[in-house]
Amino acid sequence: MRKLWYSPTLRSVGIYGASGLGFAGANLVLARLLPTTEYGLFTLVIALANLGYSLAPVGIDGVVNRRHLEAGPALLRRSLTAAVLVGLLFVVVAELAYQMSSMTLLVLFVCTVAGGAMTVAGAQFQSERRYAISLALTQSPNLVLLVAAGAVIASDRRAAWVPLVIAALGFVAAALYGWTVLFRERVSKPARESNFSWTEAFSFAGLNAAGLVLVQLDRLIIPHVLPLRDLATYGVLAAIAGSLFRVLQMGVGYTLVPRLRAAGSVPERRHLIAHEAKLVSAMVVAGSLCIWIITPLIERWFLQGKYHLEGALLLAAVVSGMAKIMNAFTKSTVTALATPAELSLVNVLGWASVGLAIPAALFGSRWGLAGVMYGVGLGWLLRALTALYVTLRHLRLPASIPVTAQ
Repeated sequence: MRKLWYSPTLRSVGIYGASGLGFAGANLVLARLLPTTEYGLFTLVIALANLGYSLAPVGIDGVVNRRHLEAGPALLRRSLTAAVLVGLLFVVVAELAYQMSSMTLLVLFVCTVAGGAMTVAGAQFQSERRYAISLALTQSPNLVLLVAAGAVIASDRRAAWVPLVIAALGFVAAALYGWTVLFRERVSKPARESNFSWTEAFSFAGLNAAGLVLVQLDRLIIPHVLPLRDLATYGVLAAIAGSLFRVLQMGVGYTLVPRLRAAGSVPERRHLIAHEAKLVSAMVVAGSLCIWIITPLIERWFLQGKYHLEGALLLAAVVSGMAKIMNAFTKSTVTALATPAELSLVNVLGWASVGLAIPAALFGSRWGLAGVMYGVGLGWLLRALTALYVTLRHLRLPASIPVTAQ
């Protein structure tokens, strides 16, 4: 057990797991207390906010993770400029696609801008291998949702705007704390460069954006092809079954990149990936069995039959989750080892995967919610396989080294 605990992936998965439990618990509480339409609206806005703040740095977080930059006014200014532009874009898209209220659009804008600043601060701590504070920042939104759920319990307001406003304030608090710490520590760190190429940043933005769109694609498509109640059902399903796979997906990607970059040889890389794959596979099998057992219990005793999560939905969640974890391994390999030309190619192939997932999900909607999930899952699988193909040469042993060397 001690050897397992010293696995960086397992420790990060543990932290992500605590955050995921917060997210799942808050969503289940809100699903029970809020009217179905209000919970569906909450699910949609949180999906847009999560996508917005993740895209807001437009790749600056990826540059920070690969290179040692000075976390000073120049970096913050460029981060906020990008985040404001992305925030305005998301407000326009949300209004055109979903006709949201002014308050909801304001919440979305604040979440996007503050969350973008928080993400860059978290990437800076991650690049310094200060995983505790980095994870505390980037996972704080999930824990803030617990506070939001508590506020709904304590008040008689059964409306989506209550937890949404609290979520926005949580993003602001996390961004302020992260950058306050970085500014305070500047004087004690060696001088670093503060400039970077936007071309490099956009390459990372494109690489991340396709995956981020796939993460939220189910939630974004469902309101257009199925009733809002199905979106609420999906929110409950994601809270119970999807959280495990999301936690594993993020845990793999978080720690594997810096360790792959530090690996000095192909055998080291292969050994590292094989070890982590075995560890995560065991957790996937155990977790899937737990999901299959506990979901009917939660549905019956906690949600009191308000939502029905049939076996077909659980199976779709498991299959889609496995494709997401496979993608986490291949994306980490690309991020750590790929050349700029290969990054550009993976960007194109990643968006091709999104382009396939959208019509696949629309076609699958004729079979209901499970069909939409399988359609998006197909996009995840294609993205994982194309990234694996591009990076295989970085894991191929030289002819002079036998396979047993790994």
